[in-house]
Amino acid sequence: MKKIYTLVLSTLAILIAKPILVSAHVKWFAEEGGYVRPYQITDIPVLISILAVLIVVGIGVFLERTLPVFTWYQKVIERVAPAILSIASIGFGLSYLIFSYNGFIFAPNLVVNSTFAAFLLVLQALAGAMILFGIYERLGGFLLIVLFFLGIYEYGAVEMLDTLEMVGFAFYAMIIGRPKWKMAESEFVSRIMHHVHEYGVSILRIGTGLNLMILGFSEKILTPSLTQNFLSQYDWNFMHTLGFEWFTNYWFAYAGGVAEALFGLFFLLGLVTRVTVICLAVFLVTTLVLLGPVELMGHLPHFSIAAVLLIFGAGSRLHMHK
Repeated sequence: MKKIYTLVLSTLAILIAKPILVSAHVKWFAEEGGYVRPYQITDIPVLISILAVLIVVGIGVFLERTLPVFTWYQKVIERVAPAILSIASIGFGLSYLIFSYNGFIFAPNLVVNSTFAAFLLVLQALAGAMILFGIYERLGGFLLIVLFFLGIYEYGAVEMLDTLEMVGFAFYAMIIGRPKWKMAESEFVSRIMHHVHEYGVSILRIGTGLNLMILGFSEKILTPSLTQNFLSQYDWNFMHTLGFEWFTNYWFAYAGGVAEALFGLFFLLGLVTRVTVICLAVFLVTTLVLLGPVELMGHLPHFSIAAVLLIFGAGSRLHMHK
């Protein structure tokens, strides 16, 4: 009965998502435009941002050491964790099938344009189906790790650096597995992974942090022409509405990059992870409202990661302890 329920639930997820199976955004929905002056370390706003980051990280360290985890929250976690974690896995599995449907590997800039890449697409779809339906999910996670390294061969290491959160999830899926709604699982592999169980969430968090830091620099701080082109199409600079006319798109893009990299740094260090997830979720929901369903498909893996980290926080390993 549980296997039938899993199959029905996963199939419904596909049917609901099918009308919006379109390419998600990458590189700010834009291509690089003409020359835009790079940000300089001697620019006053850059110096101010460096000081601000140091202050915010200091506050994060203080909060990490002082903020308690309330008893009622722990009880809620114990009750809902199996279902939330399983839904997160379903979200990831669905994402990989959507990516394969749209003809790219992990991200829209990694398009399939060769026979070998087509093989990677099939591998991605297979892993996605295994994870979505809970059929030897740990093996599906292992296939994603293999896919990442084959992607380096096909697309290059620099391009694949933008997908480190996928590697984090792959290790998480391989180590943690799925608590509920699974159709098949190897008890032997489960027993082996139990020995490294404590590292699953931490690896997911670190992979996500590295991904956000890389994207903050590569898509925004180091490529101002990319963000200038995006902001010329989408008027997101709300600072003008607040009366800061001097806050140009040029510096708005830089601020966005710094914020994204800062989120990544907090995840990487394991600082107030649940609070960081909530703050990041506000940004994700905002872009979802502004850009519509296409953004949901792009950020579906990130929502799944957020669900896991909201439950477990930083995990029990590889973070700054209180």
